[in-house]
Amino acid sequence: MVEKKKSICLFCSLGCGVAFRTSGGHVTAIDYDKENPINFGSLCPRGHYNFELLNHPQRLVEPQIGQRKVSWSEALTLLGHRLKEFEPDSVGIVLSSISSNEDAYLATKLAKILGIKNVCAVGDPADLEAYQGYKWGAAGAELAKIEDIGNSEALLIIGDILTRSPVLSKRLNQVKYGKRGNKIMVIDPNKSHTSWFATTHLMNQPGTEALLLAAMIKVISEEKKKGKIDINLEKASKTIGIPTEVILKAAKDFNSASSGTIIFAPNTTYERNDLISYFIKVLAGLSPNKKFITFYSFGNTLGLNIILDGMLEDHISYPEMLRRIEKGQLKALLMLGEDLSASYPELERRIKNLKFIAISNYFETGLVDEAVLVLPLASHLEGSLSYTLADGSVVKLGPVAPKVGARSNLEIIAALLNMEVELEKISQETKEALDKGTPQEKVNIKEKLAEAKEIVAKEQVPLLNITHFGNNSLVRNFYWFKVNNRIG
Repeated sequence: MVEKKKSICLFCSLGCGVAFRTSGGHVTAIDYDKENPINFGSLCPRGHYNFELLNHPQRLVEPQIGQRKVSWSEALTLLGHRLKEFEPDSVGIVLSSISSNEDAYLATKLAKILGIKNVCAVGDPADLEAYQGYKWGAAGAELAKIEDIGNSEALLIIGDILTRSPVLSKRLNQVKYGKRGNKIMVIDPNKSHTSWFATTHLMNQPGTEALLLAAMIKVISEEKKKGKIDINLEKASKTIGIPTEVILKAAKDFNSASSGTIIFAPNTTYERNDLISYFIKVLAGLSPNKKFITFYSFGNTLGLNIILDGMLEDHISYPEMLRRIEKGQLKALLMLGEDLSASYPELERRIKNLKFIAISNYFETGLVDEAVLVLPLASHLEGSLSYTLADGSVVKLGPVAPKVGARSNLEIIAALLNMEVELEKISQETKEALDKGTPQEKVNIKEKLAEAKEIVAKEQVPLLNITHFGNNSLVRNFYWFKVNNRIG
């Protein structure tokens, strides 16, 4: 008998619904969840990766030490002993940004018990930089829900969001053709998928996105008599590459709209994703009936970081983790769902020189050594865990298919803590941690605006790669990616 099971795609933070046909407990085909209010059944190419991830013939099903297959009992016993052999300051723990909220919660408990502070989320560097700006407090700023986008009279979009999340095109069309006078303003130095939808394409000089937003803050703040902003518009416009009158009109158009949403797609080609992320909050709080949202390239970037920041206040940043690896300051590394040697080939030698490496992964890694333990990782489609999407909504997924030889990071960490997986209890404690929200940091807006004034335009930057998901270390295993990039 064929059944239809529904789930959520985590190959970006939009949270599209995806469905699967199953028979006899096996997933036989991908299907479409036309009732899902986010995507109404539409899927981008990355959405189809979910099916391939479930049934991929190269999925790991047995733990390995070097090239030797071992039992889960032996693997976990070894992992527990080895992690305790090293001084806490010489051990690092990294979690992929598609790890679940519960994974993150238990990881913080493990880190506290072992005294490890070298803990961080791993994901797109631009996403993680943008999240830092998200933590800076801005009065009146409100995070948008997905439905707010299509109901807006004005959209201000920074970046090529339709490469990041193509199914949003329907909502952009709702705005563009919904009512005469609606506006879509796109800040992008290139003609992109998103800029074709724009009523106004603010074609800035590469790298000046934060400065352009700072200029718009000046215009709106002074128009509303909220105080003078120390930015010379004429000078800024020359750096930005957009005439002063165009900047003035864009700011005033956005401010005068009765409702609006600011959408940000972080990008490594931008200068200061953190400033951009902060400035969209400032703009949203400054202009009436406006909200903001950032779409990350990894599905649980928001939830993972909220929990790490709330539970481990002194944990290190991703760049600091990479620096400590590069400097040879770590002796052991536990990588949960992410292989840093694949992401950063320049660090591969340093990572291979560590005395102990443990990694949970879907596929084999290039790290093959007796000092390397590889654990088969269950995907988000094979468990009952929760994830926090770009709009702050938390989704609890149910298993679409059974785990075959693999375990979730939650189960791996629970074994290290010598505890039973009481999922209901863990989920409730995780929810309580999430409910506290992101710890907001006080910043001086004048100082941040001054930092934006120091930005210098870059050379021309390339368009986003439409096959992009993080660093491609996962999707390079999938057929669609290989065909489109002529690999294998």
